[in-house]
Amino acid sequence: MSVLLASASRLKPEIRLAQAVCQFEADLSSEQKTTFRTYKSQSRCSPPDPSDVMRFTAEIDRQVSGKVSGRRCFGPRLTNFLQAVQQFAALGDVVVGGSQNIIACGVWSLVRMSLLAIVNFSSYLEKLSTLLMTAGRSAPRYQMMALLYPQSKSLQSHLSEYFLVVVRLCHQLLKYTQKSTFGQFASTLSDSDIKSYQLEFDLWANTIKEEANLLMAKKIDKEAQENFQFRTLSSKYSKSMSLRQKMKATLRVLDLCSTYDYETTWKQTRKVGNATLFNQDAEYQDWKCRVDSCTLIYTGKLGSGKSVLLANIADDISLYVQNKHVAVAYFFCRHDIPKSLKARTIFGSLARQLLRPILDLTMVAELLDETVVALDLERVSALLQRALPSNCKAYFILDGLDECDYTEREVLIQQLQKLQETFALLLCVSIRLDPENALIVSLKQFTAARITSIPGKNPNIEAFIEAKLESCVESKKLVIGDPMLILEIQDALLKGSQGMFLWVALQIQSLCTMKTDQAIRDTLVDLPKDLSETFSRILRRSEGSGKPYQRRILQLVTVSYRPLTADELREALSVVPKDAVWNPLRLLNDIYSILACCGCLLTVDKEESTIRLVHHSVKQFLLAGFRDITDIAFAIESAQKTMADIIVTYLSYGVFGTELSATKVPQVVIGSVPSKIIRSTAGSSSSAQSLALRLLKSKRQPDFDISKALAEARKPSQYRSVDEFHLYSYAKLYWLQHILCVSEQTPVMDDLLPRLLKGKVMNMNATDEDGLLRWACRSGHEAVVKLLLETGEINADLKDRDRSALLVWAAEIGSDATTKLLLDQGADVNAQD
Repeated sequence: MSVLLASASRLKPEIRLAQAVCQFEADLSSEQKTTFRTYKSQSRCSPPDPSDVMRFTAEIDRQVSGKVSGRRCFGPRLTNFLQAVQQFAALGDVVVGGSQNIIACGVWSLVRMSLLAIVNFSSYLEKLSTLLMTAGRSAPRYQMMALLYPQSKSLQSHLSEYFLVVVRLCHQLLKYTQKSTFGQFASTLSDSDIKSYQLEFDLWANTIKEEANLLMAKKIDKEAQENFQFRTLSSKYSKSMSLRQKMKATLRVLDLCSTYDYETTWKQTRKVGNATLFNQDAEYQDWKCRVDSCTLIYTGKLGSGKSVLLANIADDISLYVQNKHVAVAYFFCRHDIPKSLKARTIFGSLARQLLRPILDLTMVAELLDETVVALDLERVSALLQRALPSNCKAYFILDGLDECDYTEREVLIQQLQKLQETFALLLCVSIRLDPENALIVSLKQFTAARITSIPGKNPNIEAFIEAKLESCVESKKLVIGDPMLILEIQDALLKGSQGMFLWVALQIQSLCTMKTDQAIRDTLVDLPKDLSETFSRILRRSEGSGKPYQRRILQLVTVSYRPLTADELREALSVVPKDAVWNPLRLLNDIYSILACCGCLLTVDKEESTIRLVHHSVKQFLLAGFRDITDIAFAIESAQKTMADIIVTYLSYGVFGTELSATKVPQVVIGSVPSKIIRSTAGSSSSAQSLALRLLKSKRQPDFDISKALAEARKPSQYRSVDEFHLYSYAKLYWLQHILCVSEQTPVMDDLLPRLLKGKVMNMNATDEDGLLRWACRSGHEAVVKLLLETGEINADLKDRDRSALLVWAAEIGSDATTKLLLDQGADVNAQD
């Protein structure tokens, strides 16, 4: 046996992967083998693409939920992982070919078969989806993989090792489904199994990432390599080189259209729950079956589930469309991501999704000069009309259009109308009902527009309430003494919901915090009448020990340019504006316990580790006159000032880039170690807790050598910063946008901003300097104006688009110092406009 194992260990990863796929097939029943071979044959004839991932996850959720609304959604949790498998299978078709293509298709097929087989085992599926969701965070998903793969034997081996783990996991799933009920009970995924798989996934994913980064950094080109076996055949080499040229051209066109991550918002929305309302909607069924351009407009009041409905529609259309030449595109606007509310972002994302099924965009790429780095809306539209055939058909699901401002909406509507006139574009849009309904007038301009309303008595809401309560009771989030109380809760929620899913979800989360049946009954008697009252009650009830942080957390989450991660928010809350000395002692030890002060109005995405408001209506509530317990209004200007002061102070720390070298750790007796060194060595919070336990036990050992513990926590084989500054990348990227939103002088800006500019801590181009100078003149920041003018690159006579001189702005706000400075620099006192 040892000889066989030693022999197997010497086999190449590619061979071991092939053997693992064959072994999986060998253990299938006769019926399963037929299904598996059918899947493989389909994959080889038509390699899986991103639409297959969407279709697959939709199929999983449809099987899990049946026909019932509100049941748990697993598909979105699997998306990232399945995309990695799909890319590997596609890689085998377009790059590798031959036997390796068969293996790659086999991996996709066995994953598909295993996951569909495990769907009926809910407890197993829960653990498995959590494992694959976690693995999906680091799964090897690179759009450049097809270009990088042939250039590195190491990359090829690492990918094979990664998918060996995938096959082994799927093989375990298969064996589980083949066991008796008792056998299944004894062989479910244990915690040790999950940890083991997770470690292996992370190991190979990180190894792949390092190799891919190295290849991209060096810009290795296959033509320059001499050590690849496939180069021995000139015809094969020529064909491969031509294929890579097409790939490069296609990727460039797609990236010029958009690089915006449109999938994450859909996944987060889809996870909220299932909706089946459209199944009984005749307007929807007719729209879905049309062959020409048409438009379906869903209207509904605040919190009625429009976004979740459209997220489910995206799934339904993906299952309905079996023709890969018919594109299914979607976009979900996000109130907390300003970029998502821009017409160029939305239209560019649509363009990318429409063009993605086209494998060769060389002809279109030839129309774009190599120096082109960006395309405006008109050029994207022209590119689409050139690349797409006149008989093209596509679906586009667009949610949250009413979040965009008037100008952006009108521009986008105009461009979508052009597309509907060019080819068959079936558009589905959702908008919120308001007193004016002005947007509906604009939307009626779309081709064959029809409006359908989400009813006040939504038939899905009863099932939603039942499913949520069932989940909370099973998970022990909701604990009750009297079993009959659950029916009282169900009835009260159904009566008070008024068709608002959000209202129901928030009431259930509030009830879960109640400690007695009497408290629950008292709450049911006095349920809030609307969302605003609900929000207010939640904030006042939740402030608790986190009261000093509640207002600042809400401010930062409200005005951030993208959702902040927990680590980023933790660092932001530690900043004391104007105190430019980094003090790690101010860092919150547990950010999640502090977030509880905002109750269920904040949600943490487990997959992305980001924090955001539970619904855009919370932001409207906060900015529409909400006052905290001190009766201080929550103003957008105040929130922007808080964020800008924090970022400027944070960037002034001057400790970024400090490194602790990976050298041999000398023997150190615990009593001689400064706490700061131990703290910096511990790194993450989890490492700190582990090290703390070891230090606690060491009290019984006076001569305990702490160096080994420090070395293990520090992982001395790697170079790593003294403290990991998570907020740094966000601050560097968005500092200017936040500063420009503050219209008044602040002590932080006056003192620290000039220092940052002088030290060139922030990178600026001419446009940034232009915008910053205008801001400084308008808000009277003399030191900033002086510094920018002293560079000699900006003229004091610079005019803005309204032809207003810098001098006029400074004079208007009564800034004598700035006005005098501009005059001294030669500003034209006779400027007329």
